[in-house]
Amino acid sequence: MIAPWYRELFKIGSAAGAAAVVFRVALAVGIPMIGGVYLGYPRAAVAGGATALFVTLSDIGQTPQVRLATMVAGWAAIVAGGTLGHYLGATPYGKETVVLLCALVAGWASGSHPGVAAVTRFFAVAAAAGTGMHFGDSDVMLSVTVGGATAFGSAFLVWGWFRIPSDNNLMDWHAGVRRACYGADAGIRFTACYGVAAAIALFAASSLRVNDSFWATLVVIMVMRREGIASLELTIHYAVGTIVGVLAGAAILHLGESAIVLAILATLVASLARVGMAISPALGFMAFTMFLLFAVHATLAGDGGAAPHLLETRLYDVTVGCIIALLGTLAATYPRVTPPQKLRTSSG
Repeated sequence: MIAPWYRELFKIGSAAGAAAVVFRVALAVGIPMIGGVYLGYPRAAVAGGATALFVTLSDIGQTPQVRLATMVAGWAAIVAGGTLGHYLGATPYGKETVVLLCALVAGWASGSHPGVAAVTRFFAVAAAAGTGMHFGDSDVMLSVTVGGATAFGSAFLVWGWFRIPSDNNLMDWHAGVRRACYGADAGIRFTACYGVAAAIALFAASSLRVNDSFWATLVVIMVMRREGIASLELTIHYAVGTIVGVLAGAAILHLGESAIVLAILATLVASLARVGMAISPALGFMAFTMFLLFAVHATLAGDGGAAPHLLETRLYDVTVGCIIALLGTLAATYPRVTPPQKLRTSSG
């Protein structure tokens, strides 16, 4: 039986590589996530843990110098996006405007170098999250800095300990930036569908008065990706994994909601997300969704507030986000299909 073409997008290559990924993410995420909750700053802990995860996922390139530069760019994009969403999101229709503009940037660059595509996508994710979080608070900014530092520190540790070779990307950073500026392999159609879908998700969730309406937008930004225009099956994997992640998270949350336990669980599932993507995109997105759920509930538990029933909130807006992402993918695709071979060389 022939493996699906998109396995090449996410493969790790060896058991040692998988072990290195798990250890590295657990260390990078766990220090700000668990440490912040333990010290009594749960909201800052979530920001730091998420930053560490995304900066680690930005480790893309052919040489250690390029990989480090991409991680620095990822951290800077997270800070810029979160700050933009925090301050401009408070203005009338500011949330929708910020999300639309940042998603347009991410969509336009989605066909460039994988590192550039990842950095711009995390910029859009941070902007969407910033519209619903106190990103400008001093403790949150400190934790974001710590999250970046732990991501860099764990990277150097794993590179030296496991001797993992750099990724074999087919484009260098400079070529990727040029491709991003020209919107190579993305085009106006996908960019417009991507940006509009993200803004509609936020507007729809806000209009329906859903708690934390940015969740639906986060789902669209992560689920609706350019490789999905070659295979709707891959987009469905993302959507199913996201929804199943909510259901699995709900089952675990019924066992208890201690803030420190949730922080540990968030760290655990974050460490398994990248390995899950290598096995099945649905498993990777399931782990990523559970990380977000446990992180948010760790904040609620740490603040002493009562968490709303998960199946009445997260499942609703996540499903809305998945439906909009699927519709956006169809709008960007039909009747055109991009050859999978092309996506293998330039997907982000």
